[in-house]
Amino acid sequence: MFKWGIIGTGGIAKAFANDITHLKAHEITAVLSRNIKTAQKFSHSINGCLEYDDLDLFLHDDSLDAIYVATPNTLHCSQTIAALEVKKPVLCEKPFSMNSDESQLMIRTSKKHSTTLLDGMWMRYLPHIQKLKEILKDNRIGDIHSIFACHGQNLQWSKNPRLWTRELGGGALLDLGIYVISFCHMIVGVPEKIFASSIFTDNQVDAKTNMIFQYNNGIVANLSCSMYDTQPNRAVITGTKGYIEIDPTFYAPTSMKLFTNENKTINFENKYRGHGLREQAIEMEYCVRNNLIESPKMRHHETLEVIGIMDKVRAEIGLTFN
Repeated sequence: MFKWGIIGTGGIAKAFANDITHLKAHEITAVLSRNIKTAQKFSHSINGCLEYDDLDLFLHDDSLDAIYVATPNTLHCSQTIAALEVKKPVLCEKPFSMNSDESQLMIRTSKKHSTTLLDGMWMRYLPHIQKLKEILKDNRIGDIHSIFACHGQNLQWSKNPRLWTRELGGGALLDLGIYVISFCHMIVGVPEKIFASSIFTDNQVDAKTNMIFQYNNGIVANLSCSMYDTQPNRAVITGTKGYIEIDPTFYAPTSMKLFTNENKTINFENKYRGHGLREQAIEMEYCVRNNLIESPKMRHHETLEVIGIMDKVRAEIGLTFN
């Protein structure tokens, strides 16, 4: 049995715990919160889950095989490093960190202690993404020319401070834009030029951001994210032989369509059950069992490149967190 400890008790932590129930060989056995009552509320429906409100005691629970960091963005770096320093493998929720400096420090710590560290960009581990990579590798849409991806949710109803508070790394870019940027990077890598603009809230975090990435080979990506309006949340990749449309929601288990220049349509159905967060848990077990400190599906250098792109977008729109 592969045993998980979760740091954090918010929505994504609950979704991860629920999705783990689809796996027979994984279980949640510990949870850490700043408030023991919150930890107890989180664990009440999870058999055998211990509650902690002390980070040191939690990290020295010898039964844990890996830690899932699911706290606000500003805590990812310090909590990940604390776990790695006691040789606890870490799956760190997206965004991996606040900036490149933090990411580099986290990865250096992973290497120093020879301990697995995975980027919790769960999209990268999903079955339809692996299928997408196969389609592109087989050159079924020819040379790629354009990418379109959007991720917008009307979150104005939410009072969650991590979304709206500058000091917690709030804003659309870090919470939603990371998906479209990571998706685009997975396909075509690091852009040569970045153009971006944003609308800001009164608290000076971006409510919505639009981006254009240009590449040396002529590829152009149009990306957007928003916390103010509901967008289609689909992605399209166009090429010389046709295009691929990934149905909503593109970063979650979903269906796809391949349209060819000969007016043929090939459907790729979605038969997945559950949220999809468990795929990164499966990948973590694989890496730990095989003494890998990074995942072949998202290597550390890819994480650094994605965070580097995020840093450049932030510089372009003038988004700061200090």
